[in-house]
Amino acid sequence: MVRPRAENYEERRGEILDKAAAMFAERGFDATSMSSIASGLGVSKALVYHYFQSKEELLYQMLHSHCLLLVETAAKAVQSSQKADQQLESLVLELMRLYMSSRDKHVVLMNSLKALSPEQQKEIKALEREIVAHIKTLVQLLRPGLNESEVTSLAMYLMGSINWTYTWFKVSGSISPDKYAEMAAQLFLNGLKGAAL
Repeated sequence: MVRPRAENYEERRGEILDKAAAMFAERGFDATSMSSIASGLGVSKALVYHYFQSKEELLYQMLHSHCLLLVETAAKAVQSSQKADQQLESLVLELMRLYMSSRDKHVVLMNSLKALSPEQQKEIKALEREIVAHIKTLVQLLRPGLNESEVTSLAMYLMGSINWTYTWFKVSGSISPDKYAEMAAQLFLNGLKGAAL
């Protein structure tokens, strides 16, 4: 007989993912064991294995759900306005907010993707490409005369500048994530409109 799910199944699963993300981000994937994750939560290792069969499965579920949320966030941002420049501002703002609120998972995405199987990496990268595709569409609308290579380069430039912000940006600093996102979007937009490409 199949064991029924506990009422708090998703909540407990989320707690495990959050604790694992914090530990992977701080110590690295290889240096973190399932036992240490269980210890950090104050639960048994058997309970962690009840939710995730292996550390690799836990990592995959963490990154897959994080990237799905990024894709959904980007899609909603693009639908927020009819104007491409406002859509781009919204996209940068919403992605920055998400990166700041789930910084640990983003750090793990940037640093531990190679710990997954090639097939799993392919799935995660496909989700990342969906986000870049939204940016490329907006760049094409803002600068319709650019060729495919130029559009791709600009989209990757913006995505890269957002992705690696976590390495230096401090949420408790004098500039808020929203203010920084506004500044970054405006800098990119003004450069995109004025640059001789």
